[in-house]
Amino acid sequence: MSNRFVDSATEDIISQLAQDETGKRQYYRPIYSLHKWWARRPGALFRSIILRATRPDAELFASKTNGSFFQKSDYFVDHNLDDITILDPFMGGGTTLVEASRLGARVIGCDLNPVAWWVVRETLKPIDLKQLDFYFHQLEQTAGEKIKSLYKTDCANCHAPANGLYAFWIRCVNCPHCRAETYLFKRTLLNEGLSRNKPPSRTNPAIAFCPQCFALNEWHGKGPCVCQTCAHKFDPLSETFDEGNYTCQHCKRDNALIETMRAGQTMCERLVAIEYWCDCRQARLYKSPDANDFANLAQIQETWDALGTRAVFPKQNILEGASSVRWRAHNYEQYHQVFNTRQLLAFNYLIEGIRVIPDEEYRHAFFTVFSNSLEYNNMMTPYNYPHRKLHHLFNYHAMPLTTTPVENAVWGAGKEGAGTFANCYQRYRKAKEYSNQPFDKFKNADGAIQTIYAQQEKIAPVLVSSFAELKQTPRGALLLCGDSAHLPAIPNETIDFVITDPPYFDSIHYSELSNFFYVWLREFVQHPYFSAENVPTKQEAIVNAVMAKGEQEYQDLLAAVFKECARVLKPNGKLIFTFHHTKWRAWWTALMALAVSGFQAVDSFPVMSEYKVNPHIRNKQTLDMDLILVCQKKASAAVARPLASTEILRRAMQELDVPADHSDNKLFLHFMGELLQTASASQNGNSVNYDWFADALTHFDDFLKTTQQNRKPVEYASKQPRQLRLLEDKAVGRAEKRRQKRLKG
Repeated sequence: MSNRFVDSATEDIISQLAQDETGKRQYYRPIYSLHKWWARRPGALFRSIILRATRPDAELFASKTNGSFFQKSDYFVDHNLDDITILDPFMGGGTTLVEASRLGARVIGCDLNPVAWWVVRETLKPIDLKQLDFYFHQLEQTAGEKIKSLYKTDCANCHAPANGLYAFWIRCVNCPHCRAETYLFKRTLLNEGLSRNKPPSRTNPAIAFCPQCFALNEWHGKGPCVCQTCAHKFDPLSETFDEGNYTCQHCKRDNALIETMRAGQTMCERLVAIEYWCDCRQARLYKSPDANDFANLAQIQETWDALGTRAVFPKQNILEGASSVRWRAHNYEQYHQVFNTRQLLAFNYLIEGIRVIPDEEYRHAFFTVFSNSLEYNNMMTPYNYPHRKLHHLFNYHAMPLTTTPVENAVWGAGKEGAGTFANCYQRYRKAKEYSNQPFDKFKNADGAIQTIYAQQEKIAPVLVSSFAELKQTPRGALLLCGDSAHLPAIPNETIDFVITDPPYFDSIHYSELSNFFYVWLREFVQHPYFSAENVPTKQEAIVNAVMAKGEQEYQDLLAAVFKECARVLKPNGKLIFTFHHTKWRAWWTALMALAVSGFQAVDSFPVMSEYKVNPHIRNKQTLDMDLILVCQKKASAAVARPLASTEILRRAMQELDVPADHSDNKLFLHFMGELLQTASASQNGNSVNYDWFADALTHFDDFLKTTQQNRKPVEYASKQPRQLRLLEDKAVGRAEKRRQKRLKG
């Protein structure tokens, strides 16, 4: 190991650990699937950071002669950091706290967002699994049976009662020209064959609805489909709606949906199909809704109306911001409007059942399960039709609009379905099993996954209420909800390390997204942190134009938190944080926040942070790596580095042997790390300005062009799954069809 925090060879090992975990987080570290949080960084990455910071002399990443990770490396042995106190001022989903607590450290976490505080507390708290199971089975007999009855249907073949899995809906508007009802869909397929990962054929027919009468038909993958009910001939891949524009099915005029919405319309919905489980055939089948299904919906509406003021649902308006603009622009004004009546009634049955659980911590556990299930149980969730499963709401870091929502069966039906309450309960339970017996997974030289169980490490901190109590409590955890720019509960120079993952400029609008969960939690959580109508936004360090928060506001808020970190950090302590952005201005603001708060970047290393088939980065020119910045309080006699771009580039590349052997992103982050270190060490404030910064990056871009020949591809991820390739192929196909349509004029 060199004197660097992490050398180039170790970067690759950590990247591989991070990539493997990010691709299958629920298997590698189930604890992070307990509840939704956005852009979670891998636990393996933060374990690596914490161990490298606290145990610099350990052989953490020993390799075999063939270069593969060695399972006897110190990374895998049990550690006890009981002499270390770690602070995370942007705790988010709690990765720093989970990994540090597992290693035995005392931890302090703070976040402005009450949902973050709730999720981290639920993640860290110990719970008895037998008692949890007891309450779950009790809840299943009460709320569960009521909810399952809401989704009962009859099999279209054997006519026996069946459990509904998914209900397929289509949204519609009235054409502004002919006033006829127009349905908005991108395809009429419900799947790509009853057998997954096989193309449609006569032996594996796909199911499509008729756009004229909505009857269901089989399609064998080639040619048009002829409706067996009305004889209408149609292409199952054709659409009436795409990229915000729709074509009236009657007068054939083209319209912009947003203009229709601005005229005051709201979209209505029609149920067109039900996917259900048939016990007779032991299979998932499809049917058109029949008279009994529509009568069931009518009865549900009557039951809901009868609840009147006793009904529990959020009344808040959707928070204004950049992420929620689609919902608001399409006349969804309040959160409850993105759920249908059946979902709201099911939620009320759940809330009623959970409220009678006598033990508060177990009530909170099931409210957490309920909250997590909301992402899969709303009327904005699309369906992954090649793979026959729901996408979750936040498949992208935004609030998406879909015109073909698929309604989940809230409780679930046996082991079928995704994101049901029963499914989310199993996630919660597996998270707690992992807490009791943590493990690490890695791939050996043959690609086989190895599992190494911790012998003594556990995620079982003692939750405390003050810093004084924390110092007296081994494995203590102090969780705070508030502005991390003001941490009066923490005395000066008492923290060994600040390790965090701050908001990345304008990347994710946490307050907007988390408010989707907050408005529901507020209905049944009796705590001062949930007294406000919405998640606080004023002190959130983020760029959000709709909230009138720009670059300077972000820089000032980030700097204020860093200043507080400098106050509580011991003289030789380190601030270590991740950062990730393609915009140069984002990096500049992070640098300025460091400078005004009295920190100096002294080391850095890049690591793979995004799974290669992550929908946020797939087919995009984007940054799939994080830069880890290691900072310390700036000494008055800090050693300055030459500011010339050529010198910065030389220093950045000196450990990489042959630059052409590395990805553009890795080269960029090595350069950016050296650039930030150089700038933060400088004593010449006049020379370090944005023009100098941009000139240096322009010089790097010129260098990059010379290395792009003879570039070896760097692969950390497995082959792209078929269903994602299919989705992309369909997107390309639709784009080509639109192009041809325009050419025909």
